Amino acid sequence: MVQIPSFETIAQSHGHTCPGIVLGYKIAVTAARWVGDCDDVRITAHTTRCPLDALQVTFDVKNHPERMTVEDTGTVSFVITKPDGSRLFIDELPGTHLTSDELTELKKKAAANTATPADLKCMNEIKDELFKVMQAIPNEKLFVVREE
Repeated sequence: MVQIPSFETIAQSHGHTCPGIVLGYKIAVTAARWVGDCDDVRITAHTTRCPLDALQVTFDVKNHPERMTVEDTGTVSFVITKPDGSRLFIDELPGTHLTSDELTELKKKAAANTATPADLKCMNEIKDELFKVMQAIPNEKLFVVREE
């Protein structure tokens, strides 16, 4: 059985909380429940964005790198394959990437080390608010799931 880590464990591994890690956690929980007690799954990830980290932690990719292949297509989508060939497809719905122009600009300043303490405080406040919004959105409004 895949042990679903706590959200706190995943956020700590990711390095911070953000809307993307909330999305990733929700996707990872869905995938882990589908996998059940099968411990030999393969995951194809089509993103290098934040949600990827949640699946890496949940499926212990650090200790089992053979479990994941990343083919970055710029979309948040994952294919989980069991040894029997059954597959679970999880795809982010368009328009669910929560951000704002202000947050984007503040992130650029932070990355360039030109952000003031007030900028960093504002950036964290925006991220916290978007984090709360993402937590409240039902899964079916964030991503679609289908089996083959």
